[in-house]
Amino acid sequence: MSNISDQKVIVVCDFSERMKDVIVHGVRLADILKKELCLLTFWKDKAQKSQIQEKMIQTTRSLKSNLPNMPVSSLLLQNSLQDHMEKLADEYNAVLVVLDQADTKAGLKAFRESTIAFLFVKGDSPRYLNYKNVLVPIDYRKASKETSLWASYLGRFNKSQVHLVYARETGRDQADRLKKNLRFIEKFLSGLFIRHYFVPGKSNSWGIFNETLNHATDWNGDVMIFAGSTNISLLDRVIGLPEEKIIRKAGDLPILIINPRKDNCILCD
Repeated sequence: MSNISDQKVIVVCDFSERMKDVIVHGVRLADILKKELCLLTFWKDKAQKSQIQEKMIQTTRSLKSNLPNMPVSSLLLQNSLQDHMEKLADEYNAVLVVLDQADTKAGLKAFRESTIAFLFVKGDSPRYLNYKNVLVPIDYRKASKETSLWASYLGRFNKSQVHLVYARETGRDQADRLKKNLRFIEKFLSGLFIRHYFVPGKSNSWGIFNETLNHATDWNGDVMIFAGSTNISLLDRVIGLPEEKIIRKAGDLPILIINPRKDNCILCD
């Protein structure tokens, strides 16, 4: 098990104008979770590596100067994020990857191989840097239980409140599975003394994510957490995964997703 100081919040950097927004969110999460901030970028050839290396040194130096109490590191890897997911988890102890919403398609390709949670962000509006009102859509899948773990991190370390928006199921089997999820989550969050509220949704498990997103402003949500697709069909690969559509519709609302197809990394505390 990694030490607390070993675990890292990874910020994917591309040195575009939007990179500063991703870094701001990465800094915020690293501060909340008390983890090391690690800037990550990729290179294709040696000439590009040399250029990027100098930019990374300057950026890291600036962050260390402005954030003297936060551990800050940098990492240069070859090719793409997708090629290094196992290494990031096993060798670099990453617990969260932060990317710009514009990188959703490439990011989700890496996410499918990931045991690490992914956070997609857009902009640096102060409202969406609070991470105080957590929205968690709950469906009948077992994976819904796992989303409560990340909600609990924000509840414990940031004193956030959690809104659990649960689906409306009429089929007996789905309704029973949903009730089991709700009982588990209630017991889990209550045991940690985390403020949480159950909100009845009007949609079934397929529509509860969009319903939660559509009402995010009504609940003053500043982050939404859910589990990605459990089963991925050929059609999904052609037209895009449901989570891709939700991330693109989210606007400035940060979206944190976990991979239900993998055993997810757990934060040390």
